[in-house]
Amino acid sequence: MEPARKFDQPRTWDSPSSIAPKPPQPGRIFGESGREIQPWEITAGKIIFYLTVATALWFFYWLNGIQCPC
Repeated sequence: MEPARKFDQPRTWDSPSSIAPKPPQPGRIFGESGREIQPWEITAGKIIFYLTVATALWFFYWLNGIQCPC
């Protein structure tokens, strides 16, 4: 049994293409405006985020304690 269609052309996706865009260098992150974001900015943002979440959780725990009459 023969396949339904024979491929006469070589597969082009196995060889690199000169017109294909090159991937960005690893480790470089760009924001929406196109500005490169430094690693310390990501770390600072994560610290601020987690401190905000911890403060919010503590506040609502404390607020619940104030409302409890027991």
